[in-house]
Amino acid sequence: MKRFTILFSILLALGFAGVLAYVASSPEFVPPTALIGEGEDADAPIWNMTIEELIAEIAAQGLIDDPSTAISMSSDGLCTEARQVSGAEFYWWDLDNLKEGSMEETSYKSLKADGIINLYGSGHITSCVHNGPFALWLDLYEGDAKALEQAFKAVGQTE
Repeated sequence: MKRFTILFSILLALGFAGVLAYVASSPEFVPPTALIGEGEDADAPIWNMTIEELIAEIAAQGLIDDPSTAISMSSDGLCTEARQVSGAEFYWWDLDNLKEGSMEETSYKSLKADGIINLYGSGHITSCVHNGPFALWLDLYEGDAKALEQAFKAVGQTE
């Protein structure tokens, strides 16, 4: 009986050590708000802006039409919200409510890592400019795309 107790105690201790080693080596959960890209300022005002505020700031510079002319676009499976103004498409991800493993998260991670979005997983790749939780697609924009891109990148950034 003593042998059984000693053997069982050793196996229990080894099992506990194995569980500790597994937990220590497994990757930690990364909350969605920690999906801030490398080199981005986590304290910049852009992270607290809404899509309406972003579009209003760019419209105030005269680069796009009045924000009231913004067209809401389908965004399920791509981002949280999408709008089109003057041919420029603006995308926004609500990082606090982004579901792990969702197509929206996949699109956001692809945008941050590679600067591209695979639209709805269809194989249609779009190259976008990103700033905080926002992205801008300029292919249909007919104005000065370079000026709009620079203004978009500057919105909500600290000097």
